[in-house]
Amino acid sequence: MTTLWPACLVAGSVAVSAWVGGDVTLAESATGASPSGVIRDPGQIVGPDACAECHENEHRVWMGSAHQAGAQTLTRNAEAKRIAKALGVRRIKADARCASCHFTVQQAQGKRAKSISGVSCESCHSAGAGWIDPHSQFGEGADSPRDETGQHRAERYQYCESMGMIHPARLYKLASACYSCHMITDGELIEVGGHPTGDGFDLVCWSQGDIRHNFVREGADNNPESSPQRRRVMFLIGSTVRLEFAIRAADSDGSYGPLLAAIGHLEDIESARSVEVVSELIEIGKGVESSAGADHAGAIERVREIGESIEMEQIGSDVEEIDALIPAVVTRGDR
Repeated sequence: MTTLWPACLVAGSVAVSAWVGGDVTLAESATGASPSGVIRDPGQIVGPDACAECHENEHRVWMGSAHQAGAQTLTRNAEAKRIAKALGVRRIKADARCASCHFTVQQAQGKRAKSISGVSCESCHSAGAGWIDPHSQFGEGADSPRDETGQHRAERYQYCESMGMIHPARLYKLASACYSCHMITDGELIEVGGHPTGDGFDLVCWSQGDIRHNFVREGADNNPESSPQRRRVMFLIGSTVRLEFAIRAADSDGSYGPLLAAIGHLEDIESARSVEVVSELIEIGKGVESSAGADHAGAIERVREIGESIEMEQIGSDVEEIDALIPAVVTRGDR
């Protein structure tokens, strides 16, 4: 099988499409880096059926999840209707601010953008037009990842990520995609619409319920929950992303409630057992709290560096004391 990407890969940032608020249509999106890095440009969305061609088990799990069910239930939900009315939104599915988090929006060439499903693969892993084919090509004579050489795998990952893919191994980026919708930083949406803030969203609690895709990672065919060691790492990463988004919320609209809650959450972890990176995160959070109105871009960058180091070094995997702080998983029946 012939490799599609060039032999010499050029590192660089990828332009992404971030949804904009206000009275906008589905096709009106702003090109530029979103906080999570996820691309939800309707013109680059291939749709969940394209992913299902290879990821049958994952697609089956998704079909039974609340992420997919929302496409059928949200527009009939009384609370959703109330929020939409307060914001002057006539059709939830046709409003970019609503649809960007609650639906998968696709725009075929020459046609209008439309919501094609609930939250799906590309909502988390980024629009796939640029990487869906290369990400499943394993090299000359290789029919599966098991036959792929290490060098080819590294080149494949690098190329697909340069095209916008958020790989499951990039847990901090993946968690950021979750928090970009589950932790609301839009002041108008909260103050005018009365939309829940999502503050307190926990990565382990929600990701290990009915949306986990652990067929490959756990080496089983029954989609088990992640191991205790991985759940601890996920918990620390989720707590770090929460702090990042809380800083962004404080900077964007002066709302410091989420920041104080994120700091308090980290202090609970520190009380269970002192972890060096957690201590630094608390210090960063308190520094932001005491310097309202300042530029906190450096603080955000450092928080992201810490989160990625937790991922790379598996920090916290052996810290059993934090197990008691990890909430029970949430399944569709609990929502």
